[in-house]
Amino acid sequence: MDKNELINYINKNTTGKTAGRKEFSSSDIFISSVSPDTGFRVSAFGRDVIAKHFEKYKIKLKTKKYTGTGRQILTLDRYLFTPYYLSTSTETLILFEEVPAAELLMIDGDLDLWVQNKIFFN
Repeated sequence: MDKNELINYINKNTTGKTAGRKEFSSSDIFISSVSPDTGFRVSAFGRDVIAKHFEKYKIKLKTKKYTGTGRQILTLDRYLFTPYYLSTSTETLILFEEVPAAELLMIDGDLDLWVQNKIFFN
């Protein structure tokens, strides 16, 4: 599913006005709306809207470095093809896909290790 299909699904299945609009656009939900196939990082508003329609997995991150480094975000953008929300202040990652959530839970939320493994095996 790409961003446009997700926006169409949300617009079709959301009733009433939200944030003063009848329909959502890609820029309302996603932080980067340049490409429909990449960059699925969502804003806090997008996280709340998507969470009403899909199951979410909240992962408390444990990193040795600051959460939200460029390397972490670029790797998340490269390997996640579903929406995700990264909070640097609370060090949490909210995923809407079960497989990467399970991967991170199995390594106790160590985002640095997850990034290292993805880069190493590619």
